[in-house]
Amino acid sequence: MKYTETLKNIHHSLDRLGDLPVFSATINRIQQISSSDEGDAMALAMAIMKDTGLSARLLKLANSSAYKRGQGNVSVISRAVVLMGFNQIKSISLTLKLIESFHDEHPDLDVPGMMMKQFLSANMAKELALKSKKSIDPEEAYLAALLFGLGEIVVACTLPDEYRKLLSLKKTSNKSWPLIQTEVLGISFNALGREMAAGWGYPKQVLQTMSEVDMNKLDEHSNLLTSLPFLCNGLVQQIYGHDIRDELSYDQLIDAVSGVSGISFDDVGEVAIQCFRQVSKVSRSYGLKAQLLIPEYVESGNAVKDEMVRKLAFLAHDEAEQGESELSDNIQSSDTPVVCSQGQLEYLNQLTELIGSEGTIHDIFKLVVEAIHQCSDFDRSLLCLLNKKKDHLAVKMIEGKKIEALQRYFERDRSSKGGDLFFRVMEKQVTLLVNDLEDEGWSDRLPQDFVSQTECQGFVLIPLVMGKRVIGMLYADRLKGNGPVSDNDFNIFNRFATQTRLALMYADSKAKR
Repeated sequence: MKYTETLKNIHHSLDRLGDLPVFSATINRIQQISSSDEGDAMALAMAIMKDTGLSARLLKLANSSAYKRGQGNVSVISRAVVLMGFNQIKSISLTLKLIESFHDEHPDLDVPGMMMKQFLSANMAKELALKSKKSIDPEEAYLAALLFGLGEIVVACTLPDEYRKLLSLKKTSNKSWPLIQTEVLGISFNALGREMAAGWGYPKQVLQTMSEVDMNKLDEHSNLLTSLPFLCNGLVQQIYGHDIRDELSYDQLIDAVSGVSGISFDDVGEVAIQCFRQVSKVSRSYGLKAQLLIPEYVESGNAVKDEMVRKLAFLAHDEAEQGESELSDNIQSSDTPVVCSQGQLEYLNQLTELIGSEGTIHDIFKLVVEAIHQCSDFDRSLLCLLNKKKDHLAVKMIEGKKIEALQRYFERDRSSKGGDLFFRVMEKQVTLLVNDLEDEGWSDRLPQDFVSQTECQGFVLIPLVMGKRVIGMLYADRLKGNGPVSDNDFNIFNRFATQTRLALMYADSKAKR
């Protein structure tokens, strides 16, 4: 298999998989807003909220010990943006979507493990950039190191059989690893990663950081941003025994990092340990297992390297055991009855059957509104539809307690006093999640008649679209005094909203036939 055939097969596979979500419109929009002088926290929050899964995971991370700064619970995306900063939000969003993109369809290839190592390398590059006296953007260093191993991950995911062949040749051949890649694929992983990133529109300065570096030319005058991705990835490969640079030792790589960054040899090692500990702690929030970070502790003959691997193996084992303990505690102390999970499954099965048998949209809507109310802690759920002129909203289905006030409020014209907010949210086709009206002054920013009439404490709504036309919205809320919207509530709502969108997509397709 040579270069052109490799690219053709990769793109064919990506088309089948639906491309990579990491290069989705959401991420592109986040990068545009966070890089613009005119961007603000609310604009960035609105872009993030278009991706419900990303919104939920960002809020979870914002409330984790790694990012929380003792300023109370973070329950809205806009506050997470302000507290964590534009650049950090951009890096975290990219990492979450990149990890989400690569599923473990081939366990023997350990793609999640590859992602975990790229995550570790990226954090090392960021911390070294911060610690160095050279003036470079730590978030650029993070992004560059995160994407440095893109080529290998893409091949493992899209061409698994060829990747297995490469691994087999690596064990039996005396040839260098990059040469094996070139002979089999017609291109090295490194060059392929640059090719893919260029095709996805990444700027030249990013592509330049994805290149191999001539170690013999590195010194204190070398460009730190273009050197760190190569060096940090090399260190991580050494730690895990995957030495793709046979001519380089662990000590040489540490020396090179020290020389280019101006950070002492010992401090480089401390940064590695610090980053390893941080990545281990937040791994579960990113959807990765701490076990994937455990390096194999074997004697290599290099005392410095062996001591580092021993420390990291201990840290990873300790974090993995804590994670298992927390999981066990959560299972034993969960307040959610098993019947609720079974109930969700039954409703999802009914919806699947309705969609598959081309059931009416009315029956699907009715089942979704009922399912959200029955399977979550939401007190009320409803479906609203717009008229053809899009100037009147009407409640078509509603479930729960104290529904009269909610129904009265959402039976409204666009010209109703203070009522344009919900029309605007639907037009923008964004998910609006307000966990708690008492947080971040939401009760002052929302229409006052909504706050006073509905008596809700938190709510979520998702616009419904058929073809290119917004037809209404799906809404659910918690009554005042019953607590904020939880992650579990949001996930259940989103699950059934996804089924609703699928039904509308099928209905639109059927109407066009």
